[in-house]
Amino acid sequence: MTVLIVDDQEKILEATKKLVDWERLHIDKVYTADSAAAAKEILNRCPVDIMLTDIEMPEEDGISLHKWQVENHPYVYCIFLTSHADFSYAKEAIRRGAFDYILQPASIPEIEETIERCIEKLKERTTILQKTTRYDELTEQADFPEERKPDSVRWSKWLIRGDHTLVRNQIVNLLRLAGEDGYLTINYRQQVIHAFLEACSVACYDKKLELPKLFSEDFTYEKMLHSYHTDEELCSGIDKFLHIYAKAASEIEGREEGSYTVQERIREVIRYLEENMDRMVSRREAAKYVFLNEDYFSRMFRKETEMGFKEYQLKIKMDYAGKLLANTTMPVTLIASKVGYENFTNFSQMFRKVMGVTPTEYRKMNQNT
Repeated sequence: MTVLIVDDQEKILEATKKLVDWERLHIDKVYTADSAAAAKEILNRCPVDIMLTDIEMPEEDGISLHKWQVENHPYVYCIFLTSHADFSYAKEAIRRGAFDYILQPASIPEIEETIERCIEKLKERTTILQKTTRYDELTEQADFPEERKPDSVRWSKWLIRGDHTLVRNQIVNLLRLAGEDGYLTINYRQQVIHAFLEACSVACYDKKLELPKLFSEDFTYEKMLHSYHTDEELCSGIDKFLHIYAKAASEIEGREEGSYTVQERIREVIRYLEENMDRMVSRREAAKYVFLNEDYFSRMFRKETEMGFKEYQLKIKMDYAGKLLANTTMPVTLIASKVGYENFTNFSQMFRKVMGVTPTEYRKMNQNT
């Protein structure tokens, strides 16, 4: 397994190469490049599995480098490193098919954890491809007529005007023709997926939708990006996304909406906490959910709610637990699990800290009032 680190700052390059525990991650070789041009040279010359690249670089940035890499070395997974907390950077990284992005300054454990997840995906992909008897044939670069090149510009126009079925039908037709004429390779399916996601990104921008939010834990952007092994898998992913997109577009149609403000992001996090009441949401997870730097998110959350993130999450959990205690006969242990506490003692202590009494005392005081 090999990794390429790309950053125009020599100190960051050396620190990352030195501090990350590559041996534990089973990384055999680590290359470094101080520019996009140097990175391309290494990618053309050496086998690379994972590329960690800074976004903000002079001459040619990481976004441009990744676009080139996808076209020339599509089997390389890319992780973006960026100190820019602007949502547009994160959105662009996801749109281009990055495995993930890490906001700098990042801890070494965070970098290692992201690489570990990436390695697992690489192993999954390798297993799937090894099961494909036509692996060598499918990964070849095959020529095809120019008029059958996936057309993201046309598809985006159709999506914007609501012709979702037209997009789907043309993709099915392109795949059918490719199969009949012998150029239906994994590379061609990847081109179809990238063009489709490019069109979706443009359409979402026009509709003032956030592309990443249309995906979920069960149906991730990465899963869509790598649904190139069979026509059935690819079309299934497209059908799922078009259904989600059509619903979101119809809901937002006619509503004027400005930029994705900090206030809106905090409201999104509050809604997210309420939807995930049965587990503990970390500050890091919440900040990443709305594409903000973790420290900046903490300051803005306190400013908007007049409470720290952990304090706020604890309060809404205990408020919800109080409602369940007062209005149901549900066992206290079950109520504890519904607000994310598997350990009853911990729940009882936190409840008393917030409410001033134990859960049992609170139920006695409120159930008959």
